[in-house]
Formats: sequence, structure tokens, C-alpha cells
Amino acid sequence: MPTYYDDNYGYWKGMEDEEMQQFYHQVQKESVIKKCKDCGETVRIRRTYSICNSCAEVREYGHSL
Repeated sequence: MPTYYDDNYGYWKGMEDEEMQQFYHQVQKESVIKKCKDCGETVRIRRTYSICNSCAEVREYGHSL
């Protein structure tokens, strides 16, 4: 099984499910290239997001950049 990863959600699990694959492809269609507000990296994320998954995880664990 291929590995699914993106800057919105990181590594995707449960990709053997067809609905999950459809959601993944929808997220990819909705994503645009922009600069992450926290790390400054150019990433491909949804228009409504301002930070990438890596930075979101850092925030979740109570750290800051």
C-alpha cells in the first residue's frame, strides 16, 4: 500500500477505505501553495489554513517556533 502524506494532515491512515481515499484526493484538489505562517516554508495546504501540519503538531505539544 502506498504512503499518503500531505502538509495539511501529515501521514494519512486508513487509506484502504475508498471514502478516505476520496477525501484525500478532495483535500489535494483544494490545497494551494503558500508560505506557512510559523516556519516560513512553502507548503501545499488548504486555503483556510495558515500553518502546515508539522507546525500544528508543535503547537499541539505546547511548544513554539
